[in-house]
Amino acid sequence: MAEKNTNYVSDTTKFINELLNKNPQLKKKQKILRNTWWDKNFIDLDEQKDFKESDLPQNGYVYFTYKR
Repeated sequence: MAEKNTNYVSDTTKFINELLNKNPQLKKKQKILRNTWWDKNFIDLDEQKDFKESDLPQNGYVYFTYKR
């Protein structure tokens, strides 16, 4: 069985490591942007329940309402 070469570093990994070493502020910016897009607060279940209860039923065709 062949042994794993743990000394290999891909070109992409080298590039990213060099970029982060040259621009240390990128790490901080990365965390800020991650918080903007990914780290969200938990959903408030009571609020979701209120939204569902306040929902009104729609007619089958929403662009034209029949007068009853």
